[in-house]
Amino acid sequence: MLFHIAGGGPSGLYFAYLIKRSNPAYTVRVFEQNKPDVTFGFGVVLSGRALRFLSAGSPDVVERLKRRMEHWSDQHIVHRGERVVVDGSSYAAIERLTLLAELQGICKAAGVELHFEHRAAQASELADCDVLIGADGANSVVRDSHADAFGTRVHEYNNYYAWFGVERPFDAHTLTFKRVESGAFVGHHYRYKPAMSTFVAEVDQATWERAGMDAMSDDARRALTEQVFVDTLGGQALISNRSIWRRWRRVDNENWHVGNIVLIGDALRTAHPSIGSGTRLAMEDAIALWQAFQAEPDNVPAALRTYEQVRRPIRSKLNNAMELSVRWYEEMSRKMSLPPYPFAYDYLLRTGIMTAERLAHEAPDFMRRYRAQALVEQASS
Repeated sequence: MLFHIAGGGPSGLYFAYLIKRSNPAYTVRVFEQNKPDVTFGFGVVLSGRALRFLSAGSPDVVERLKRRMEHWSDQHIVHRGERVVVDGSSYAAIERLTLLAELQGICKAAGVELHFEHRAAQASELADCDVLIGADGANSVVRDSHADAFGTRVHEYNNYYAWFGVERPFDAHTLTFKRVESGAFVGHHYRYKPAMSTFVAEVDQATWERAGMDAMSDDARRALTEQVFVDTLGGQALISNRSIWRRWRRVDNENWHVGNIVLIGDALRTAHPSIGSGTRLAMEDAIALWQAFQAEPDNVPAALRTYEQVRRPIRSKLNNAMELSVRWYEEMSRKMSLPPYPFAYDYLLRTGIMTAERLAHEAPDFMRRYRAQALVEQASS
């Protein structure tokens, strides 16, 4: 069987490795538009739960990746200058280039054919195969070549964001909320190397307009973000790597496969990073697709149906959580009237996936402090 995979990101490479490792006689080719040592972005963060899910594909690969990762416990939420520590979680992060290099290495060792600097203008250029997998991201050529057949829908949200790097390590996966004269900012930041961190800045639409960011260049927006988060950044400059400010954009597809073409990752459904790493979700798609071919090795249509039947309910649940999370961020300015612990509590329960009971079980120290503060506030009111 011949597999063509458009996109040499983590999901495309992970699927390529899994299918070739399990079926050495298959021919598996990956086509990536960039050079092997070029990517956009900085680090990828994964929760401990995410790493366990990814181990369903290959425990050995995940253990290999973990050795290249930064690890920490807890999550920090900074509001009104107060750091709220949320216990009970584990996180890890890895440089995106390192992740790609590791996956490229295992693919080569397994016999996967990797073709770099190869951009197809249409899906038809890669169609001479038994299965064509669109793993080519939110701007997927494979998907857009058959947008009507896939039933592609695009929705743009209100908030604006940009990804940066910074030469400063942070202790944990942190959300820092800042209220300034023009409105509300939030920084999502975490270290992915001993001395480097990812820093994602986000603003709501009202702040974007009041601060005049709509009329600024990206360099001016970066300078403003450095000014707003000067204490958080320790005076360090934000590092750009195609760090373009844009709105969150949700892409959905009514159909997951058309003929012998199937979508995974952001080509299928884009994920808001506030509900977890899009890389993790994409790699889980790759695992589900690989498992479907293991169950139906000689029947491509049946394998593609199995993939969708198993994976769609999970993705739909996460999509619902994403909708609630995005709405919370769009209302963050109003939410920031809350004191630090009630604010953090409201944030943690925003998607409905986390409940008060589950939070009490998984983060008992946080809940003890939250309840103690609530009693103090009741006594003073």
